[in-house]
Amino acid sequence: MTMADQTNITDQELKEAFKKDGYVVVRNIIEDHDLEPIREHIKTKVDQYACEQYAEGHISSLYETDSFVRRYAAICQELSISPRGWMGNTYGREFYNLYNLPGVLHVLSIIHGPEISNIGSPALRTKLPDSAITSFPWHQDSQYIDQPTIGKKERHTEDLPMVTVWVPLVEASVENGCCWVIPGSHHWGLLDGARDQDSNVRMEENVEARGNPIPIPLKPGGALFMSNLCVHTSKLNTTNGCRWSIDFRYFPTLDRSELTPKQKQAAEFVHNKMCRGGREPLVVLTNNDDKPSWEEWDTANQKLRSASSRKG
Repeated sequence: MTMADQTNITDQELKEAFKKDGYVVVRNIIEDHDLEPIREHIKTKVDQYACEQYAEGHISSLYETDSFVRRYAAICQELSISPRGWMGNTYGREFYNLYNLPGVLHVLSIIHGPEISNIGSPALRTKLPDSAITSFPWHQDSQYIDQPTIGKKERHTEDLPMVTVWVPLVEASVENGCCWVIPGSHHWGLLDGARDQDSNVRMEENVEARGNPIPIPLKPGGALFMSNLCVHTSKLNTTNGCRWSIDFRYFPTLDRSELTPKQKQAAEFVHNKMCRGGREPLVVLTNNDDKPSWEEWDTANQKLRSASSRKG
């Protein structure tokens, strides 16, 4: 166990651990009732999907009595499919609340600083049983952010301090494909790699030989905070149920942070990329008092989508 993996950790230890290892695990900082709206969002979408597939004769059962962990896996198993990503949208008040969880923001204020925005769009992970497509190879998050095109290498955010917050919605174990990290790998810089035909990034370097990979089993209520340059992976889920999790990203607020010219250019890249996708980055920490409410943020996003549709 490294210093960056502790249950009781002081603010100073947390800051030093993140700087040294490029990640930190903080347990018991999220109340279960704060995760339940995300689970309910998933349950509703899975139920709708089951009803549609059953009505069309594609599945023999609604699997209504199956557990939260098992139901979607059973449906996909009967359909003989293994989707790479979540089938539904990830927008709403429940996600806004998730980005603003007090425990998460407290850690971010220590390791990142006072002027921070969420990029506005999370990744909801299904992690199906025996699914190679949802077993992401070793990568750095900057590689996914920077490279939208298969086979094309781009470098935009290497100099920008960003933080990924990875949160399990069910217990994440080695057996069901928890995250693995390589401590200190954020000091290696942005490594060479590109998206393959399945859209997953593949590294050119044998990072396991260079570093010391360790698993991060984690129960709901805990969170894994990672630098955008921390090398990490998630391996095959060998159980019969889904390993549900959600991760979301933060970066320095563009017009309020003291950034170098390179960092400002990178922050502009992230900001503009999200806006083109119809999501306004959300200010979550600021020294000012103008942090947007859900209603204000929703209005801004509606305007973005409206402007985008007019251009289209």
